[in-house]
Amino acid sequence: MKLATLNLWNDKETWSIRKDLIIEEIMNLKADIIALQEVPDQLELLSILEGTGISYYSFKEYMDDTEGLAVLSKFPLESVSVQNELFNRCAMRVTVNIDGLIIGITNVHLTWKSAAEREKEILEVINVISEDTHTDYEILCGDFNSKPNVSSIYNYLTGEISINSSDTSWVDLGQSLNTPTLDFRNNKWLYDRDNLNKIRNPVRYDWILLRSCYPKKEPEISSHGLFANRTMGLNKMFPSDHYGFFIDLCFLNE
Repeated sequence: MKLATLNLWNDKETWSIRKDLIIEEIMNLKADIIALQEVPDQLELLSILEGTGISYYSFKEYMDDTEGLAVLSKFPLESVSVQNELFNRCAMRVTVNIDGLIIGITNVHLTWKSAAEREKEILEVINVISEDTHTDYEILCGDFNSKPNVSSIYNYLTGEISINSSDTSWVDLGQSLNTPTLDFRNNKWLYDRDNLNKIRNPVRYDWILLRSCYPKKEPEISSHGLFANRTMGLNKMFPSDHYGFFIDLCFLNE
């Protein structure tokens, strides 16, 4: 199963010239499932679906907004309805049946405004995931607006610290990557924005994690890397201000 995540960057001034590049990258990637953040609205999502030929999707607007989160899939999705304001403002959740395995996929876009609010959000996300007991594996992905190995969000998810006496244990499937997804040095959309290239270092904000599944066998990683990380088209522009991350997982038989 090839799984990917990408923040589309809902910038209205540049969206019309970037959308075709995003569609091209999704088509080239050939992912089975892709989680998207900052989808401008449902109409634009339907346009992306038409352009990529992907049949199944789930879309959830952010609270009080037309922008939202989406999961696109080659497999039928079972949407999981969550009536919870804290969860709904930063996350969406689906399950999918792949060769008899039920896989839960939670797509997040944590707030950039406050570390304390991000902690509240991730605690609620983990709480909601833990209430679903019928899945074989759990995937957590998206834009966490947090730094690996440094932030409380990352260290909480990977079991290094507790938050509010809550513990959890996930495996960062991109931990071997030394490449950023928010590239202040080379991505021109960031390079030209408020001189961010001069004061910030590139960072990997976009993650895919697997919940520790012992005693089940962990899936094998056959490949992983970045996409939407090159300039494209006549104008040589990046599809988004974020790069996407993908991973190819092979779920082993018991």
